[in-house]
Amino acid sequence: MFSRRFATLSANLLQQESSVIRNFLIKLISRLFMPGIAKEMEREGQFDFQKRGPEEEYDYSQYIQVEDNGSDVTIVSFAGMAVLFAGMPQFEFRHMLKRAAKGCNLVFVRDLRRAGYCQAPDGTPTGLDFYERIVGDALKQLGSKYNIAMGASAGGAGAFYVSSRLPIHQIITFSPGFPPEVYFNRRTQLSTYFNLWRLIREPAAYFEVLLVTVGGMYVYHRACKLLGEKGIPDITGDYLKIKPAPPRATIFYGERCVPDRNQALLHRDIPQVTIRPVDTGRHNCAGFLRKQGQLVAVLTEEIEAGLSAWRERTGMADTTPAMEQ
Repeated sequence: MFSRRFATLSANLLQQESSVIRNFLIKLISRLFMPGIAKEMEREGQFDFQKRGPEEEYDYSQYIQVEDNGSDVTIVSFAGMAVLFAGMPQFEFRHMLKRAAKGCNLVFVRDLRRAGYCQAPDGTPTGLDFYERIVGDALKQLGSKYNIAMGASAGGAGAFYVSSRLPIHQIITFSPGFPPEVYFNRRTQLSTYFNLWRLIREPAAYFEVLLVTVGGMYVYHRACKLLGEKGIPDITGDYLKIKPAPPRATIFYGERCVPDRNQALLHRDIPQVTIRPVDTGRHNCAGFLRKQGQLVAVLTEEIEAGLSAWRERTGMADTTPAMEQ
């Protein structure tokens, strides 16, 4: 009995120590190579892998926020796992969409449990059903004619996932995090860890991809623990099964980011999917576009192109989101 308790205590201490070391390393690298993000997260008091309390876990406003602007167009933004700065996931693209997508309905979704949307607020492995339900209820309440799902990294995977279960007409993603094999196979990991040329020429991009790989493995192993490795959804396969046809989808990716380029190229032969390289080695290509002052223009172009094709196909009246440069 004593030996069992001692082993459990030792395992808990090692786990805590590992968490402290991981936090320290990620904070250090973030402050050195991504000081803007680190400063903002630290200012908001979210610069740690925090555990959420029961009250927050059952407050659904912590997981989804809806802005009904009476529009025929709804944009659903799925947050990633915030692995780049060891903080809790934020409602991503919020400020940009609130400023630029005036007139559109906005839905913001995040996974506070950092388990790839696989874990529900009560801790059970029913997260995919939970997020499908709350997003589906929001879309039903809004009653819009044209629904867009978007997201970056794991949020991009979430955007693709819900398209196979909910009435989504367009998907816009930035380096979506699926399938996991593209990121975590041995060859890709070796290329990520030992890319000395990238370390010398683009150190910020090198450490960003390194952190995403390590953090992504953490999220993936959590999801496997919850669902079992065979229970991880085949997001591409589910997308291809959508009838009568999968929705229009665009994948933006860093052209010099090896795992993200490999991910995008896996989808290049799917007629409904357009892949668009971005001239960066970063995983966070949306952040790169934002820094270049191009993100709003890129989103405007994609949304308007999708709406135009949809109106032509369905014969629906002009429904234009008020996107501003």
